[in-house]
Amino acid sequence: MNSILLLRPDKAGDLIKTLPVLRALVAASSDASIHVIASKANESLLKHEPNIRYSSLPSGWENLSDTELSNTLRESLSGFSFQTAINLLTDSFPQAERLLNVAPATEKFSIFSPNLPFGIWPVTFKQGSPIHRNETLNIAEIVGQALGLDLLDSSLRASRAPHIGQEDRKECFELLKQKSGTWVGICPLAGTQQRTHPLKAWEKLLDKICNLNHFEKVLVFGAPSDLKTLEQMKASLKSPHLITLICPSSFRTLGAFLSQCDRIIAVDSGPLHYSLALGIPSLGFLSGGDHQRWFSQISPQDKLVPRGIFSRFPSSFEMCWHLRNWL
Repeated sequence: MNSILLLRPDKAGDLIKTLPVLRALVAASSDASIHVIASKANESLLKHEPNIRYSSLPSGWENLSDTELSNTLRESLSGFSFQTAINLLTDSFPQAERLLNVAPATEKFSIFSPNLPFGIWPVTFKQGSPIHRNETLNIAEIVGQALGLDLLDSSLRASRAPHIGQEDRKECFELLKQKSGTWVGICPLAGTQQRTHPLKAWEKLLDKICNLNHFEKVLVFGAPSDLKTLEQMKASLKSPHLITLICPSSFRTLGAFLSQCDRIIAVDSGPLHYSLALGIPSLGFLSGGDHQRWFSQISPQDKLVPRGIFSRFPSSFEMCWHLRNWL
């Protein structure tokens, strides 16, 4: 039996893009033992994933010394060693390469970089770069080269949506009760500052949505740590009583709430990836960057605004205009 260790120590959106590759790998290597090293941000998405074992890194793992990092890995992996370890990040990140370097595995693979530690096999893309290409295919190419498998077509055919558990649906029902009418979900916050749009623009968009009388429920989502920011945003609105704030207990649980919505409006973040994976009609406000790479799989019901006309962030006027044309 081949034992495979996969490193995914980053954001939840990155793991959503990885799920089809994991499922294609399980189908192609039914006798393999597959373990994912996840982050605190994305580990919940793996709880109900069949035939995948996982463990998570502690917060601030990047600041650990090599010895501390090695000990942390061995403890979380119960001293188990692997035949193959693969860094799934498709761009070079020294911290992820350092994590791979101390991983307990015989063979190790990572995307090529000039400073790749000795003993790690470099992987290169056939087209030379991951830019402007579906990120799931980029991940499939890394894993496929490391293991000698062709996972490209099967990764595209595999389901993209995370598995939502009964406990997630229960949490959703206890808060929102039985669905009635048309609901819209709003995800205005991103995990990084560079993707977080000015909140004043979102406040004006929320006022516009409430004024339209198009939706029976307007749900605004954030992480538990975002609650104070969301409360301040709600208090500034003209009709705050129409807004329901929701901070799910996990990122996986967020999917249970999103799946109750008829439409989702989100910033460039994990919730937007989640919504698109679930097949919910989505309006995404991005902030520049390579949208072909991260959002190549959208349907006619979805609309992405890559950036603003005069700024990387769309203005409130632009956001309201795109909303009108999307509804």
